[in-house]
Amino acid sequence: MKKKKEIFVLLGSLLVIILSVTLAYFTVQIIGKGKEISLDSANLKITFASGGGNISSTNIEPGWSSGASTFTVKNESNDTYKYNIIIKDLVNTFVTKGFLLYKITSTDGGYNMSDFVDVPKSTSATDTILAYSVEIAKGVTHTYTVEFKYLTSEEDQSDDMGRILSGTLYIEKGTVQPTLAEKLFSDNPTIQTRSSFSTTFTTTNTGTLYKATESIAGSTSKDVYYFAGDAKNNWVKFGDFYWRIIRTNHDGSIRMLYSGTSTDTTRGYIGGSKFNSSWNDAMYVGYMYGTTGSLTSNRTNDNSSTIKKYIDTWYSNNLNSYTKYISTEAVYCNDRQLDSGQTWSTSSDFNYITYTRLDYDTKGANANPTYNCAVREDSFSAGTSGGGNGKLTYPIGLMTADEINIAGGLAFNNAPAYYYLNSAGGSITGTAYWWSLSPLRWASYISRVWVVYGSGYPGDLGDYGHVDNSLGVRPVISLKTCALWTSGNGAPETPYEISTTSGC
Repeated sequence: MKKKKEIFVLLGSLLVIILSVTLAYFTVQIIGKGKEISLDSANLKITFASGGGNISSTNIEPGWSSGASTFTVKNESNDTYKYNIIIKDLVNTFVTKGFLLYKITSTDGGYNMSDFVDVPKSTSATDTILAYSVEIAKGVTHTYTVEFKYLTSEEDQSDDMGRILSGTLYIEKGTVQPTLAEKLFSDNPTIQTRSSFSTTFTTTNTGTLYKATESIAGSTSKDVYYFAGDAKNNWVKFGDFYWRIIRTNHDGSIRMLYSGTSTDTTRGYIGGSKFNSSWNDAMYVGYMYGTTGSLTSNRTNDNSSTIKKYIDTWYSNNLNSYTKYISTEAVYCNDRQLDSGQTWSTSSDFNYITYTRLDYDTKGANANPTYNCAVREDSFSAGTSGGGNGKLTYPIGLMTADEINIAGGLAFNNAPAYYYLNSAGGSITGTAYWWSLSPLRWASYISRVWVVYGSGYPGDLGDYGHVDNSLGVRPVISLKTCALWTSGNGAPETPYEISTTSGC
């Protein structure tokens, strides 16, 4: 057992004496002073009372709690109003997670939390909204209890020594809670386009999205937006796992790459699997496949590959309860088109279209990747209204080799772009190689799929992927457009998080 240490912090007054309330509807006058303060106007009355409205301590130990502080919000107008509950100028530099927690409860119709959750983290003073647009009818009073605590743990909690928590609880005019997509565009106002993908791209470019297009099975192209290079602000925490945002999709959802259970992990994959246990037929490059004899018969998609079964089991065990937030219409492209001049065969070599599109022969010097998925049978999705084939049991897939190229990778070139990196600047999969979804070629006796190399060849997009090799598996999911942002700015310390109680 590691020794628990007393934690000395500067805990500024998180519920300090309120000096002003930024509520546009009202002109507010300070009535009280000291520990009990009323903010009153003709329309709205906000009272901080029990517990003094003040949390202030310079000495916190595991097991500390603030005790309950209460405040009320009363609507004395003739109309229904909406208000936000925010922490103004929040600074929370605590390192650990799951120890420093807060809870706001109301038993009379106000905003109510069922459990304690982590206090949002912020390294600089940031206004952080805890609850959006709480509706209060005329003549109604909402009574709140606010509690903070720091849990005792058997783990060493000394990383939190000297950390800071400060801020002020405020009530402000209600605003609409943004979706994750809206927050993403707000945080990344610079939109650029790229015309060349024939060199690696590892530029650090926080605040920037790149614009491209996507078409599904010949449908009208739609604009999509993606991260590339050493993106620092595309982290998401969802379902207790970390993800990196790849791009938006044709249906507007946000596509994300599995990235482990911590941001500095070197095991950012769910485990190892063969792409297919069978290997001696060209059809085994299929995420699903049919029968041998022709590309058409390969594409009937009656059988799940080994890796699809592996991913489906993981989804069922880990993400099934979050399905309402995950797009069933997003398409994961297992592009089995043949390269120009190639003929499908079980006895002679042939290449799939990614061989030339990603320029296998000259190491990406003429790469021309795409997000388009031209053939419906290759457009794997769980639903059918977005143009996909509807063959997936669960709405989950893998990153394509084209997506890796667009993100900054290149065939047979080291490319430490975001898909390869953890928050510490190293390989997020250690030495492990990991599968893409993109067929590469049939080499007379074995099917091959593009893979991404580990730390030995950082971020290299290569062809080690004989389908019967056991390599790392990094699933991809897509969050629906209705997913509501709750906290974070995409940095590894403060990843984007979404509401799992509202929005979808």
